[in-house]
Amino acid sequence: MRQRLRCGLMAAALALGAPCGQAETVIAEGVATVQPGGLAPAREEAIRNALADAARQASLTVEARSGSGNHQAAFDQVVIRSGVRVERHRILAESEQDGVYRVRLSAELSASSGHAGPVCREGHTRRLLLAGFPLQRPEQLAMREMTGYAQLTAAEAARRFPDGAAILVDHQGELMVLPAVPERVVEGVAADFQGWSVIRDAARRHRAQYVLAGRFRSLALSADEKSREVDLEALILDASSGVCVARQRFRRVAQGRVKIPGSVIFGSSAHYATDFGQAYAAVLDDMARWAEATTSCLPFSARVIRSGKDGIHLDAGAEQGLAPGDLLSAFRPDRQPVVTPGGEILGLEKRPVGEVVVTTVYPRFAIARLQTPASGLQVEVGDELHGH
Repeated sequence: MRQRLRCGLMAAALALGAPCGQAETVIAEGVATVQPGGLAPAREEAIRNALADAARQASLTVEARSGSGNHQAAFDQVVIRSGVRVERHRILAESEQDGVYRVRLSAELSASSGHAGPVCREGHTRRLLLAGFPLQRPEQLAMREMTGYAQLTAAEAARRFPDGAAILVDHQGELMVLPAVPERVVEGVAADFQGWSVIRDAARRHRAQYVLAGRFRSLALSADEKSREVDLEALILDASSGVCVARQRFRRVAQGRVKIPGSVIFGSSAHYATDFGQAYAAVLDDMARWAEATTSCLPFSARVIRSGKDGIHLDAGAEQGLAPGDLLSAFRPDRQPVVTPGGEILGLEKRPVGEVVVTTVYPRFAIARLQTPASGLQVEVGDELHGH
């Protein structure tokens, strides 16, 4: 699978040059471990893995930096540049041998322009937590103007994700993360208040794999008070390490009614009826489309919330697409990140614990068992599980 992903990354460099909307057909393969009496779930998982592999071939770029030497390959820092959908597929060959089910299929991909929609609906569903968006220059808001952009934008942005979105979205507007902090250790600040640590803790509470944070770089009002810009910088952060995996800026300029009095309720119809409110809404729409398209193609992960004789309990279940027979790789992350001499956080080192197989699935959690332990290690609370 790792070799196929590398080939997919190389193929993506060519695929990105294709005109938007042009159909493309790729050949992909998927594998799954067969459990006793579980041929049907193994076949379904193998097909899912093959379809996800097909989508990756045209949606990932060579800018993705993957690990090596263990099962963590293809997990670290993936950046999405182009969107595709798997429109239809045809199974070319399938077989079961030595407890492994293999599927080879042909998939027809349809490219979407820009970040207009979800690109990777196949496989497990990711959860995204929206944090607050502080103002870089709060003095740009005039006296007696409507306030609340920093805390309330998270909830307003969450509303922009449509029903049936390719990801699950939650929000915590009072969680403020300055863009530079997650990627750098701040001297003299306690570990519990470091940006990367705050992100990890919040993501665990919301069972999220990724966090959408950022800031308003500008809400500048022109001198004649007839135009105003909305300049928003957004970051998608890996909830495991707090490291930024994708970054984008969104900007619109409003003309006309651009000062909103404090008597107007934030997010109300009166707010969005103003010219500035419409520009603000357009920026949130653009960001939501980008965040959905990007996050839906990032690697899936889950966390161990309980481990004992009755099995290994995970914080993800049927709502995120887990099914009996799913095989996940378990890792134990270090408590402290790997940091350069200059203080830049590069990520967390993770030791492989083994592989677990899902046995029972509930709506919001699942139970698994350790199948292939590494060096006699046992799965513990806090260990991370990554999809293949």
